[in-house]
Amino acid sequence: MKKLVWRKIGVFVAAICSVILLKQEVFAASEDIIDMTQKGSLTVYKYDLTAAEEDGIDTSGEKFANNGKEDEKAKEEFKNYVISGVEFTYLHLGNIHTEHKQNEIQILYDIPEKLEKILGMDNKRGNHQYTSTELNYSLKELLAQETEGRNQLEQYVNHADEKKNMPLTDKNGKTSVTELPLGLYLIVETKVPANVHTTVEPFFVSLPMTDHEGEAWFYDVEVYPKNQTNIPDLDKLIKQHDDNGKLPYEDIATGSQGDIMDYIFVSHLPKITSEATYLTQYTFTDQMDIGLTYNKDVSLYFYKTEEEARNHDKEKAIQVWEAKEKLFKTEYQGETSGKSKMIITITKEGLEKINTKLSNKWMVIAYSCTINTDDSPVLGDSGNINEVTLEWKRTNMEEIDTLEDRAKVYIFGLNIQKMFSDQKGKFQDVKFLLQNKTDGYYLKAKGENGVYYITDQEKGTSEKEGTVFNPGEKGNLTINGLEADTYILTEIATANGYSLLKEPMVIDIRSTVDDIIPSRTTLYDILDITNNPNKEVIETPGERASASIDGTNTTMSEFHSETGIVSANGRVDIEVINNKTFKLPQTGGYGTWIFTLAGCGAALGGVVLVTRRSNKKDD
Repeated sequence: MKKLVWRKIGVFVAAICSVILLKQEVFAASEDIIDMTQKGSLTVYKYDLTAAEEDGIDTSGEKFANNGKEDEKAKEEFKNYVISGVEFTYLHLGNIHTEHKQNEIQILYDIPEKLEKILGMDNKRGNHQYTSTELNYSLKELLAQETEGRNQLEQYVNHADEKKNMPLTDKNGKTSVTELPLGLYLIVETKVPANVHTTVEPFFVSLPMTDHEGEAWFYDVEVYPKNQTNIPDLDKLIKQHDDNGKLPYEDIATGSQGDIMDYIFVSHLPKITSEATYLTQYTFTDQMDIGLTYNKDVSLYFYKTEEEARNHDKEKAIQVWEAKEKLFKTEYQGETSGKSKMIITITKEGLEKINTKLSNKWMVIAYSCTINTDDSPVLGDSGNINEVTLEWKRTNMEEIDTLEDRAKVYIFGLNIQKMFSDQKGKFQDVKFLLQNKTDGYYLKAKGENGVYYITDQEKGTSEKEGTVFNPGEKGNLTINGLEADTYILTEIATANGYSLLKEPMVIDIRSTVDDIIPSRTTLYDILDITNNPNKEVIETPGERASASIDGTNTTMSEFHSETGIVSANGRVDIEVINNKTFKLPQTGGYGTWIFTLAGCGAALGGVVLVTRRSNKKDD
């Protein structure tokens, strides 16, 4: 009897266990189905793809697997390339549904009707619900339109009442939000630093999300989007206007007083992919040393390549802007005080053209200046400096990035001291001519009391058209405003009783050479912020100015300006000495009387002889 009871109890227990086991097979584990009572979270890490690739970091493969889960390897590899100050905006689009259709079962997502139209979807189910495959395909097609597609999605999210902004990415490039309702989200990048030229393509996120292995749902999604970064650059270049195309634009140039100097700013415009990366300011401030004057002839050119821009090949420009078109405005300041300033601002209309049509092109701002024909230009190694600053920023950026560069014009002179061997000659009788042998013309100048300033726009083609230079009362002759070239100095007249020089002097002036590197700034790349030696213009002195006379090196004296500038190697030092001519025997004195009396006697004798012969003949 007892055995029968225990047997029945055993059967009952076995039955209960079978039921429990069956229930475990019927109901899946909690991670295999969506738990609608949970909340989700979204974490985004931002990295600078461009800077990492430039430093040789491999950005492919598993480092950016994009499986929605934490990637410690990527965090470590790209810790020096994080981007802070980025804002993402998210919008909850709708819920997640299961569609039962005959024997097909699949997941669908709600899409608002307005977004449905932007994505070009047809609502064939009639309930504005789509699969992830359908959504991904439509999103890809829209973003293929580049700027227009991004703008439509960014504008849609920005104008939605339900949108919410994630915090700006922190110093680790991280931002996150928690306690999010489950469903489908659209994420757009709405604020980027100035150096980011390509916003992340808008993307969908499902909360929760199925893991990469397809085995479970998880509710905390991590995303590692990449940005490509760049900033505009700036380079200021110069050359002589009348070089007949022989000289390239460079950081430095040499010129004579009166010369017209052509300047260009070359700036590579940043890449622009959406309204979030639109330029909102692009302003150049140019400051000219007191020795040059603006000619007020600014024009803007746009080129496809850097080579075309640096050569400033006007025939290859894809657009040319003139002041009358009101795409930029120019303001001049400080003209009455000597040191002048020019401000060139791209207007709202000009920025619109750049943002929509000229992204990633090369801008050239071209203008000219004239070297003053007075004592304002600096002679020698210090040069006449022209500095430019570019201030620019993008949409939604509070910071203004600044780039700087400079160019220099080098000018020289002659410091001639006229002397007589016995110190008795008259300096006012001395005359010189100066010819530019390199370019083949005679120089013209204005001045008095032995101090002259070249007026090089007026070039003499013959000696008659060249200026005659006279020393001052003490024999000093200063000729200011010469470019670095070869000259022929000819003494064409001197004081009575003194000999001219045997032949002209050949004077070679070799210009100063400095290396100027424009500033380069990257606002948000950690490595460049902490280790950027090029935040300001780098100027490296090279060869100093030098000169020779008839092939022999000579000294150059300092130049002292009225504003207190002391510049080495400003003028070539020359001493010109005239000696007395040789004394010839004079044709007067005692011997002359003897010859005169003898001549007279001979003449008288001749007269007597002729008279006697005439009388005999008459008899």
